[in-house]
Amino acid sequence: MTAHRSTLLMLLLASATTALAVENDQSMAGVENPARARVNYMLNCQGCHGPTGSGMADGTVPDMSGYLARYLHVEGGREFLVRVPGSANAGITPAALAEVLNWMLETMDAEHLPADFAPYRAEEVEALRSQPLQDVVTTRAALLTRLADLDLERR
Repeated sequence: MTAHRSTLLMLLLASATTALAVENDQSMAGVENPARARVNYMLNCQGCHGPTGSGMADGTVPDMSGYLARYLHVEGGREFLVRVPGSANAGITPAALAEVLNWMLETMDAEHLPADFAPYRAEEVEALRSQPLQDVVTTRAALLTRLADLDLERR
């Protein structure tokens, strides 16, 4: 390995370590271990939603970045985030899903978190997962209408 490549590799490793250290230093409600939450997001959500939550360009998977927490402002929105197929069927424990959802809300859309935000808890997630959505498209459309009524739709 050339000296240039070695230096580049060292810089990349240092950068990644610093990023994880900063993330671990941040206090996030309901997130005991941000690095673990990030890995769970990568393994269970990122395949469809992308590394930043931007979804698919064709709209088949919604963009969550800068928007996800808005769902918490409307009736049924909090439940929706747990009951969508990706969450309801993720191969992780209710506690891990609660942590991932809290991490996603904090990292992808902290700006829109309600002032009275209560982090998801394992018990809540477990109960909601037992009631998966039957019609995701209709439910999401109704929530988007409620968001528009509150002037919280994406612009």
